[in-house]
Amino acid sequence: MTSKTLGRLAAASIAMALSSALAVSLARAQDPPPAPPAQPPAAEAKDIVQGACTACHGLDFIGEHRKDHDGWDFTVRRMIDKGADLGVDDIPLVVDYLAKTFPKPDSPGDKPPG
Repeated sequence: MTSKTLGRLAAASIAMALSSALAVSLARAQDPPPAPPAQPPAAEAKDIVQGACTACHGLDFIGEHRKDHDGWDFTVRRMIDKGADLGVDDIPLVVDYLAKTFPKPDSPGDKPPG
């Protein structure tokens, strides 16, 4: 091969490498950004409780009441009957959050932490 042919081959190789790099770069630029991390269920439930329940009473009032899962389910449904702005789909999430955050004491003599 002549030096002229080698120069053309080198130029063609460089051009192909640059165009490949550009294509990869453009493809990455077109990828959608990663979705933000989903809010954990407990944080979402806390936000719902703060929004729906504090329309009528404070969070300290909720913390004074300790119930098991069934007790919180009854209370949440009763509050909805009284006008609490809470979607039916949110009930299980809120009840689970309240039962874990404000559980019924193990024995009648136990006091809630706080």
